[in-house]
Amino acid sequence: MASSKPHIHVEWADAGPIPPPKIRDLVRLAERVLRAELPALVVKSSGTQTKSGKAAIAKATTGKSTAANTSAAKTAIAKTAARTVNLVFCDNAYIRDLNKRFRKLDKATDVLSFIYDDEEVFGEIYIATLKAQKQAPRWKNSFYDELRRLVVHGSLHLAGFDHMNAKDRKAMRAREDLYLDP
Repeated sequence: MASSKPHIHVEWADAGPIPPPKIRDLVRLAERVLRAELPALVVKSSGTQTKSGKAAIAKATTGKSTAANTSAAKTAIAKTAARTVNLVFCDNAYIRDLNKRFRKLDKATDVLSFIYDDEEVFGEIYIATLKAQKQAPRWKNSFYDELRRLVVHGSLHLAGFDHMNAKDRKAMRAREDLYLDP
């Protein structure tokens, strides 16, 4: 008997200048966070690569703000039985353009998340690989560990977490630590 709970499927695309290491592990990490933070979901673990980074990236033009709350996230995921989350590794210029268009900030950032009101795609997480590599030492991380941190951070945004004030920032950091601790 099929489950009536919504499913989430994480796909990935590498459109960045630096290939991300251990991509399957990063996909599984995103699935683990989403499964735990949105318990109404059944996360399907396949971690398949999208046919083209351009296909996933093109969807961002209809994206919503990263500041989504948990109820909005649950409402969005409940609309259909099967949804996809695209995990897109991109360059600094592309994420800067997204940041400028959707957040009105004309600068590159490390990670952006978008929740969609779409029947097939629940959301997308964009990670700038060059920015991640350059900032990794600041967090005392390897490049891979910094990508892990950004995958968790982006997944938590899709689950409704934010860090616009000190209380929310502290709560989000605690959740990040929960998933990143060995």
